[in-house]
Amino acid sequence: MLLELVIRDFALIQQLQLQWQSGLTVLTGETGAGKSIIIDAIALLLGGKARPQLVRHGCQQAEISGTFQIDKDLRRWLVDQGLPGEEEIILRRLLPADGRSRFFLDGRPISATQAKELGERLVDILGQHAHLQLLREDRQLALLDRFLANPKEQEELRQAWHSWRAAQREYQQELEAAARRQNQDQWRRFLWEELRTAALRPGEWEELQREHRLLGAVEQISAAMTQALQALEGELGAQQRLAEAQRVLQSVASKDEQLTEPLTLLESSEIQIQETIAQLRHHFRSLPSDPERLQQVSQRLDLLQDLQRKHRQDMAGLLALEQELATEFAMESQTGDALHRSASHLAETRQQYVALASRQSQLRRQQAPLLAGALQEQIRTLGMEHALVELRLQSFPDSENAWTGSGWDQADFWITVNPGHPAQAMTAVASGGELARISLALHVLLQWEGVDTLIFDEVDVGVGGAVAERIGKLLRALGKRRQILCITHLPQVAAQGHHHFLVEKQIQEGQTSSTIRLLSSEERVEELSRMLGGSQIHGSLRSAAQKLLSAASTDSV
Repeated sequence: MLLELVIRDFALIQQLQLQWQSGLTVLTGETGAGKSIIIDAIALLLGGKARPQLVRHGCQQAEISGTFQIDKDLRRWLVDQGLPGEEEIILRRLLPADGRSRFFLDGRPISATQAKELGERLVDILGQHAHLQLLREDRQLALLDRFLANPKEQEELRQAWHSWRAAQREYQQELEAAARRQNQDQWRRFLWEELRTAALRPGEWEELQREHRLLGAVEQISAAMTQALQALEGELGAQQRLAEAQRVLQSVASKDEQLTEPLTLLESSEIQIQETIAQLRHHFRSLPSDPERLQQVSQRLDLLQDLQRKHRQDMAGLLALEQELATEFAMESQTGDALHRSASHLAETRQQYVALASRQSQLRRQQAPLLAGALQEQIRTLGMEHALVELRLQSFPDSENAWTGSGWDQADFWITVNPGHPAQAMTAVASGGELARISLALHVLLQWEGVDTLIFDEVDVGVGGAVAERIGKLLRALGKRRQILCITHLPQVAAQGHHHFLVEKQIQEGQTSSTIRLLSSEERVEELSRMLGGSQIHGSLRSAAQKLLSAASTDSV
């Protein structure tokens, strides 16, 4: 609800600060006094298109700010947008004469898009096509759904749509993951087959290196062993020399006890040399001499070295990579199962949505003629006595791009207000005043719970008498549930207001400005008398004005 409006240096307004209340507030005044300027200022505050010419002549910038009381749903929306969400908010717009305008919410800069989206949730201006939410297709469908009065089923449909969309995203992610895996699979599978074919085993690299060193040095080792055996055996070998030394010492050992230990050591040395000779001869006989094996080992080492260089891994890294790839390809069946589960979930959620959307579409087709008939009856009492109303539905069950949380239908009111003329879309045939009256009828008929503040401009254009009285009563009835602002030229409408503002134009020191003030009960009588009879106000006009006010306080729609 709009609590306060402050306007500075805008059009004919120098400075204005207005306090607003709930109920029906009417704004009256002479033609050209500036009544529409108030509405234009509010429209600009809510994100309307700005023009530098709107800045008051001689001023650098215009400023418009509004204080609004908001409900918890709007506070939640603000928080979701990352914006302040207090119970009262201040929306402000600065309009420089030579620059781009700026928006602020509670002193914090916001974008024009955010301001416009917020404005659509704060105020609905009825009668000006640029701001008339009735012309939106989604609003017309929402009006029909309001008429159906099945909020539980509508919520189930919205939830089914969200579930289906979530399942779509999940399935798409699985498809993309599968495509990525497929693109990488051929190369990675080649690597795996290469490693698997190589038949790697732990410790092989070190074993082959040792074997390669041995096979490559067989001749050198054999020659060395031959020389060693010759040094140990033979006529002048170490074995013969030890035996000779042992024989000589034994011949005198009985004469010198100190020779016992050296003889023992000689015996031990002889035994060790005999064992050494035996081991050398055994190893000499088993020494490999296989050129083909040497070639095989060399080729195997070359292969392993190429794999290590190619993958930039040591042997342990190659073995780990082979295991990783083996595990990856073993999981292919599981990833395929995930894609299958995702597809099944998508089909299931789609089926649920289709069933609910189909049911809602059938109900709409049954109820659309009834809503059109009720609206037709209502607007015929508002100055369109020959009006014919249709509510046409288009359904797109085969086009998933057209599916929304409200189903697959689009609604469009068609109307003709003149006999003999074919019906056309409401936007093509209805004037601003007629659209405002149609909106008024729908709000009253459906008790539509949209934004808290409704502004009616041009709602009484071209009507009078009983029709004007009917419009005023409907506005007053609507004002019991909502905050209503209405610019009117008719006393029958103005008398229905819970509050009455008078807009006046003044000329001071050669400057023209518009002012607005709240009227007292006595002042309302005078203003209604002026609206009834013009500048010549007399007792009968005042009496008629008082009767209008008295009737307004007691009448009901």
